[in-house]
Amino acid sequence: MKIAVVLAAASTAVYAKVTVGVLRALEAGSTTGVTVVLSPPDFNALPESAGSDRREAVNAALVANLKISNTESTSVLDSDKCKAHPIASTFLCDGLTAAEIAAIKALDRVKSIDTRKTFKLNKPIKADAAVDGAVNSTVPQWGVETIGAPSIWKYFTGKGVVVGSIDTGAEYRHEAIKDNWRKNKGWFNPYNGTAVELPIDSDQHGTHTIGTMVGGNGIGVAPGAQWISCLGLYGEEGTDEALLQCAQFMLCPTRLDGTHPECKLGADVVNNSWGDDGKYSPWFENVLTAWRQGGITPVFANGNAGPACGTTGNPGGYERLISVGAIGSFTNDPTQLAYFSSKGPYDVRDLATNKTKTLIKPDISAPGFFTLSADSTKLNGYMQMAGTSMASPHVAGVVALLKSAQPDLTYEEIYAYLTKTADREVLQAEPEKWFFRNGTVRAPGAPNCGGVSDKAWPNNRYGHGRVNVGTILRDGKLNDTPTNKPTPVATPAVTTEAPKPTPAPTPAVTGEPTTTPCPPLTPKPTSGPTPAPTGEPTTTPCPPLTPKPTAGPTPAPTGEPTTTPCPPLTPKPTGEPTTTPCPTSLTPKPTSAPTPAPTPAGTTTTVKPTTTTPKPTTTKPSKCGKVVDGIDYFGHDITSTKRANYNDCCEDCDKTPGCVVYVWTPWEDGTCFL
Repeated sequence: MKIAVVLAAASTAVYAKVTVGVLRALEAGSTTGVTVVLSPPDFNALPESAGSDRREAVNAALVANLKISNTESTSVLDSDKCKAHPIASTFLCDGLTAAEIAAIKALDRVKSIDTRKTFKLNKPIKADAAVDGAVNSTVPQWGVETIGAPSIWKYFTGKGVVVGSIDTGAEYRHEAIKDNWRKNKGWFNPYNGTAVELPIDSDQHGTHTIGTMVGGNGIGVAPGAQWISCLGLYGEEGTDEALLQCAQFMLCPTRLDGTHPECKLGADVVNNSWGDDGKYSPWFENVLTAWRQGGITPVFANGNAGPACGTTGNPGGYERLISVGAIGSFTNDPTQLAYFSSKGPYDVRDLATNKTKTLIKPDISAPGFFTLSADSTKLNGYMQMAGTSMASPHVAGVVALLKSAQPDLTYEEIYAYLTKTADREVLQAEPEKWFFRNGTVRAPGAPNCGGVSDKAWPNNRYGHGRVNVGTILRDGKLNDTPTNKPTPVATPAVTTEAPKPTPAPTPAVTGEPTTTPCPPLTPKPTSGPTPAPTGEPTTTPCPPLTPKPTAGPTPAPTGEPTTTPCPPLTPKPTGEPTTTPCPTSLTPKPTSAPTPAPTPAGTTTTVKPTTTTPKPTTTKPSKCGKVVDGIDYFGHDITSTKRANYNDCCEDCDKTPGCVVYVWTPWEDGTCFL
C-alpha cells in the first residue's frame, strides 16, 4: 500500500524547464555550465527512404534543427559560450549567468536546461589473474554458449553488420578482434583528435566488451561482424561533450578531425557499458530518437548497484533502449541473477505529458558474471571481468546476429524478438539473503521490486528473461515464439580463481595493472572550491591530451591506484566531497537546499556546493525516532528512497544494511536519505 501511495504521488510530478541542480549551482556561484535541450526535428516529415539514404536525411534534419533563428540569435546560444551537438538537438554551454539562462529559458524550442554531466564506467569486478593461450575457437565461452549463439553460427555470424562501441577505446591489435576492425573511419577520439591516429584502450574495458560482441577464439557472440570504436570515456569517466561526439560518430562516422561524415558507414547497433547511479536526466533522449530513426539499436548496461531495488542507472533506465541485467555467479551459474545486477523500477520523464513515468527495468538479462574476453595489455591475452558491462555486449552481439539475418529490422522488431523468446522457467527466484563467497551475509534479498511480482514477466529483476538467440534463429529463420525447452545451460570453457569481493553492496574493482596506452588528461576547471586532490596516477606513454573545459562540476576522482605506464595524471579539481557509509559520528550537510539522491554504498558521488557551512556535530537522530526534517548528513549517505511520507523512512532504514540513521527532505516530492 505504501508503494502504491508513493507511485501515485510521483505520477503527478511535472518537470520544470530549469532543473533544481542549475538553480543551486547559481546560488553557489555567479555562473554555471548547462545542457540546453531543444525539441528534436520532426522526422515524420522526412521523405520515405531506407538504409544510408535514411541516415543522410536524418543527419541533415538534425543539423538544420540547430540553426539559430532570428529570435534566438540574440540569446547566448549564438555565442562562443555554447556549442551545438546536432545528434542530441542540444547546446552545451559554459559560464552562463542567471540572466543568460533566463533568456534561454524563454525560447519556445527549449525543453530543458540541466547541469553538465560526467559519466563513469559501470565498474566491473576483475579476476585475480589474466589468462594466456587458454581460449579455443571450438569451445565457446560460457556466456556465448548460454545464449545459444554457437548453434546458429552455421546460419549467421554477424557478417555485414557494424557494431559500435562507446567505451574506453580498443586495443585494435589484439588477436581476437584485429581482423574485424573496420579501418575506414572506424576510430574517433574526442579527447585527442588527430593526435592519436589508431585505436587505444585507456582502461582495458573497451577491448573486453568488443571481444564479447565480435571477438574470435570463442569469446564473441557475432564473430563475423565488424566493429568501430569511439573513446567516450577516458579511463574511468567521460564528459557529456565526448559522449555526444561519439553518439554523432556512430550515426555518421568521420575522419579523425570530425570532417567528411559518411552516414553509410554508421553502426547498426551500439553498446554502452557506462552510466551513473543518479536520478533521471533527459540529456540523452534525443540521441536515442536520432539513433533509432537512423536504424541504430541502442543497448545499455543496467548498472552494478544491486542487489537492492530501484538501483537502475542513468541512462540505462531510459524507456527507448534495451537495458541489460547480468546473469551468473562465482561458479558461472547461468540460471541465477548476479548479486550486483541493478534492479528497477526506474522513473523517467514521459516525453508526451512531461510527467513522471515508472518503468520496469532491466528489459532483458544476459551472462555478465566472470566473462573471459580480450585483455588489452597482452595482444594474445585474456582476462575475466564481471558486471552488467559484460552482459550488455552479449545482447549487442545478439542484435548483430539478428541484423545479419535481416538487415532492415527495426528497433521495435528487434525488441519483440528478444523479449518474446527469452528463457524464463530455468531462472532462479530472489534468495532471502545474498552471501559473499566466504559465506558471510552480503545483503538481504530484494524480491518483488516496485510491487511487481517476480513471477510476472517482465519483472524488475530479469526484465523479460534471459536472452536466447538460439531460440530466435533456431532454424536459420526469425522466430518470435519460444521453444518448448530452453537451450541447455553451458559449462564454463575457461575458469580461473575469482577474487573474494570487497564486502560492499556493489562490486569493487581490484587494483589490477593496466598497460594500455592512453593520453594524459589535463584537469578541467570547476567553479567550486578545490579540495586536496586524491592521488590517481596514470602513467601511459602517449601523446598529450587537451580536453575541452566545462564549467559544470565533475565527480571527484577515486583514490584507486592504477599501474598503467603513462605520464602522471593530474586529478580534476572539484568542490565536492565523496560519500561513505554512515559512521557513528556524523557531520550534517547545509540545510539551505535538499541534496540529490546519492549512489549506493561502495561508490562515490558528488554533491553540488552550497553557500552555507554547518557547524560539525556528533549528534545524530535516533533510528526510527523523531525525524529531522530537511537535514542530511554530509558524506555519509548509503542510498536514498523516494518516500512522500517521512514515516516510511524508518522501514527503509531497517531493510538497508549499514543504515544507522535516516533523514527526510522534500527533494523530488519526498526523499529518505539513509
